[in-house]
Amino acid sequence: MYALYVTHPEVVIDPNVATPRWGLSSVGRARAERFANHPLVLALTRLVSSTETKALELAAILAARCKAPVDSGDKFDENDRRSTGFVPTARFEALADAMFAHPDESAEGWETKAPPSAGWSAPSKRCWPGTM
Repeated sequence: MYALYVTHPEVVIDPNVATPRWGLSSVGRARAERFANHPLVLALTRLVSSTETKALELAAILAARCKAPVDSGDKFDENDRRSTGFVPTARFEALADAMFAHPDESAEGWETKAPPSAGWSAPSKRCWPGTM
């Protein structure tokens, strides 16, 4: 068995929509559909997704091609960034850089990187028993 971690491609950035509800853009959807034909995807037997719209959309595209079931759960969601809400791209990149540079410190109220990383451990072990 192997695990393949895939992050979502391009999304529709809408300051009026909560970031977890952003979906794939037409470019992101096209990239996902091309990637769905990759031999690594065709060999998948299970997909795991966060509950974020973009992730669920990507999982659905890949699952349609490889016919694997999709499991989803909030334990696989990204870090909590609600403290800042929408921030323009340049500011988002700076905050994300700060979060990864100092994973135990909050970037303007964002959840530190430690809880999401630790949070992946138990669900990952349930999804792939005997592999971690």
